[in-house]
Amino acid sequence: MKKINPINFHFFKNNEHAQFHSDVKSEIALITPQKLGISAIYSGYVDALYAEFAAIEVEAGSQLTKTIEDHDDFRDQLYKSFVHKTKSDLLHYDVQVQLAATKIMRIIEQVGDMRKQNYNQESETITSLVNQLLNNYSPELTLCKSMDILNKLAETNTGFINQFGSRSTEAAARLSGDVRATRAPVDKAFNDIRTVVNAMVILNGEADYASFIDEVNYLIEYYKNTIKVRKARKSANPAPESGTPAV
Repeated sequence: MKKINPINFHFFKNNEHAQFHSDVKSEIALITPQKLGISAIYSGYVDALYAEFAAIEVEAGSQLTKTIEDHDDFRDQLYKSFVHKTKSDLLHYDVQVQLAATKIMRIIEQVGDMRKQNYNQESETITSLVNQLLNNYSPELTLCKSMDILNKLAETNTGFINQFGSRSTEAAARLSGDVRATRAPVDKAFNDIRTVVNAMVILNGEADYASFIDEVNYLIEYYKNTIKVRKARKSANPAPESGTPAV
């Protein structure tokens, strides 16, 4: 039985994200929301997508935001490295290192996945995390040899705030703080559509939905492969070991 496959939009670049959903919207319009049984939720999907387009236009027009995603990706990479190192220390041969890593991990787990936050929220979360660890867990960080990477994360986060966090004039003109914040409602609306269409197949059979499902699944596989190729290229050509990401 056909169904629309799941898709994780986290690694989509903004232009890829908007293009994917624009293509899905076109497919829906071609078949009609009524035939797919999604009339009640389609308008919300379109409205959310238009809000994302508007935010992308504002982002593209900013002189200061041209490299913001690259810098944020670098910041995320450092945080991810810190988390992974702490997790590996949980299995360290030295029991004292294990105990220290357990205390650090407890604080990390309280933070959650900060990459889902908007830029300003993530900046504040990293600042709070770094301060809490440095003020209360310096011996543990030293024992785990994690002080250098945490200091690098703090330095990168401060640089991000100084370069991008004080755009009061531009920020006031932005619709939702940043493009990433406008993506979440689009993704939710798409997942609602996916849930309804998959349920309609179970209730009514595939005939009225097969072509739409095939097209959406083709798009999903296309973008999954695009991301897979990009990750492979990054692995083959790692970023230079310097204080800032390659631009």
